[in-house]
Amino acid sequence: MIRQLWFDLLEALHLAEEVAVGEHVPHGAQDAPQPWLVLDVNTGGLWFTPHDAPRPRSRRLSVVHADGPVPRQEWPLYRRSLTEPDPDGANVLQQLRDAASDGRRWLVLDASIPPRLHTLAAYETDTAPARATWIPAYLTIGGLGPYPGQIARGYQHSGAPVARFEPQTVVRIAVDSDARAARDPERPADLLVLRDYGNGLEAFLMRAAGAVRDLDYGQPAATTPVGMKPIHVDGDGWYPIVDNRWRATQVRPPMIRSSGTDEHLTNPPVFGSHAPGGARCTVCGASGYDIAYQELPSTAGYGTDTSIWCRICGSSVSFAEEVGWATRRAVWPPTLTVPGDAFPMDGGPR
Repeated sequence: MIRQLWFDLLEALHLAEEVAVGEHVPHGAQDAPQPWLVLDVNTGGLWFTPHDAPRPRSRRLSVVHADGPVPRQEWPLYRRSLTEPDPDGANVLQQLRDAASDGRRWLVLDASIPPRLHTLAAYETDTAPARATWIPAYLTIGGLGPYPGQIARGYQHSGAPVARFEPQTVVRIAVDSDARAARDPERPADLLVLRDYGNGLEAFLMRAAGAVRDLDYGQPAATTPVGMKPIHVDGDGWYPIVDNRWRATQVRPPMIRSSGTDEHLTNPPVFGSHAPGGARCTVCGASGYDIAYQELPSTAGYGTDTSIWCRICGSSVSFAEEVGWATRRAVWPPTLTVPGDAFPMDGGPR
């Protein structure tokens, strides 16, 4: 197993942009100095600097996750030019920008020979660390829902989001799991069981065997648990549910939709321009690389179809030559009670 160092991609990109913008061509110089990425495999530090600078020029970025064995011998500093094109014509800085635009969250170094630098969307774990950022989301869990909850940004377990829920939502999930089991009591069931002792709510994931029907009375007997797993409340008072039998899936939120020639000018607009990096979602407040934009040749055979959408809440504004403008505002923040004028999306994963 090789050693892997995981860094926050957006933090690294922010530092890289600062260094790249801050370098100017000296008077009379032929070429501008090239900013470099420098990484210390031994200590897990990352910074950006011109290649000829005697010391780091940016704030040192610490590793978030360090997996694999520690090197037995000291490694030399790993260095990559940020702006020098590779044989395909791309450079590291643009690759980092493209990765962030695609929704990736990690800059990863494989300490192989030679070292390999790449980006990934999620880190595999069953427990989100204390520094994790939690994002509101609509989620199905164990085939039930959807429910309002939160997901740990940049983390997954067996390919599913690492999710958590508030106590009132956990109660709803427990009720729904009981109702599902009651519809077919002779089949094995996955239940969310609650115990309230007055000073807190205890929750358990329980796998129950199907009830055996009483031959004398024709009624199912009580179910027998065959496995039980406690759910521990976290420091914020939420209940993380991470289990292969209770996989979470993020789904599209219900939307309030409008369409027409001037609906993109609704007040307030879905997207404002009061963010440092450009557009800001007025529904959930997201900005920067959480706002995505796409432009494609129109299906009408002429012109261009465009869309801008928020990766966090899913709100969007789009224009198609055939139908004009369409605006979709998500019901946000996620809630158990959906307004009557909202309509569900396709119900599939985001």
